[in-house]
Amino acid sequence: MTAALIAGAALAADMEIPPPPVTKDISVQKGPPNCSRWTDDCVSCARDASGAAAVCSNTGFSCQPKTVRCVQP
Repeated sequence: MTAALIAGAALAADMEIPPPPVTKDISVQKGPPNCSRWTDDCVSCARDASGAAAVCSNTGFSCQPKTVRCVQP
């Protein structure tokens, strides 16, 4: 049984693992275009009509972010 585990581990070490796919997700700090308020359910961000840099809240250490969505166009 031990030999089978060692052989299985050796085969797993030789497997080629593909790189993760490139995501086209929107950065929570940048935000979606034409949106004044957005969130990923961890961080909430807003920008004013002048196009100044966005202001974002802090996130908790245990928060699991979701897809960025526009809250107010």
